[in-house]
Amino acid sequence: MHSVSAEQPTAPDYQPQALKRAKVANYVVQSCYNVDTRDFEDHTFSGIMFDLCCKDTLPIEFIEIQQVWVRGNLGPMTVWVTPDSHGKKYHSSSDWKLVHKDTHKESMMDLVSLKIDPPIRLKCGESVGMYVHSGLEGDLGLVYNNRRSRVTHEDPHIRILPGMAHISHSPFSRHGYWGGGAWRYNREFVGRLTYGVKWMLWNPRSKVHCKFPEKFREMIFTILMCHRRDGCPLKKLPGAVIYFIFNLLPWDWAGDDAKSHVTKYEDEDTLMRHTGRGRFSRFGSIGIFQFNHDDYYDDDDDDDDDDDDDDYNDDDNDDEKEMEEEEEIEEEEKEEG
Repeated sequence: MHSVSAEQPTAPDYQPQALKRAKVANYVVQSCYNVDTRDFEDHTFSGIMFDLCCKDTLPIEFIEIQQVWVRGNLGPMTVWVTPDSHGKKYHSSSDWKLVHKDTHKESMMDLVSLKIDPPIRLKCGESVGMYVHSGLEGDLGLVYNNRRSRVTHEDPHIRILPGMAHISHSPFSRHGYWGGGAWRYNREFVGRLTYGVKWMLWNPRSKVHCKFPEKFREMIFTILMCHRRDGCPLKKLPGAVIYFIFNLLPWDWAGDDAKSHVTKYEDEDTLMRHTGRGRFSRFGSIGIFQFNHDDYYDDDDDDDDDDDDDDYNDDDNDDEKEMEEEEEIEEEEKEEG
């Protein structure tokens, strides 16, 4: 008679805590930031469309855009997002996702929060097109600027680029408030963004290690050399423990300065004096004021604001054609590159 013994259960493999290194921080968002763009109150109308990028110069796992702040007569407000960029999507509502819809009271002086639901998450190196729009009839819905440089705002984590203004109270409409085209090129978002950052944690992998700043990488290299040296107290520690300690350190532990990861962009060289309608200055200057902007902001030869009715001329102000030509040139340059 043959006996069959039951298979004994095996104990699970034991793994020391020092080998259980996390890849990302275990909090949802560690740091919360408010960034304000420059505000020259150049124009008011219905909407602004622009791109926002998550930079790849720091070990960021992702950023989370939580609120957009704007000012103007506001009214029925919507915020839309689209992957990558707003380019060639300014008439296609199907390419956009609605992340805010609410009616807000007039606020020409103070910024008003538009809560993003769900929040927009961008991984390191990713970008998104944003479109903030007021459905209020008239030309006072939203404050925005003329473009003054290649970048509207940059900090260690994000980059905001210039975009286009919309002069129709109907989202994505091709028809402007005064007739003709509805889009104005070379405009900038005015307001504030509230966002959080989730940081990547160091691990001994080349794709992770290279994302950390220079001083941090030098610190890792120095300590590892000491760990291998005879007579050094660090040699008494197992390598896994050393790696576990590195894993717990924030990216700026070695003294790296976040400001060193911000590129300074000078204002465009071609500037002109222009008289604008500073009726709603946040700084209390009521009346006419002067500011600088590029000579191509105006589409004709007079001194009036091209986003207003008294300066509109359908023959001289074909912004949509200009945008299409610019995009064709960019595509050709990419193909040649």
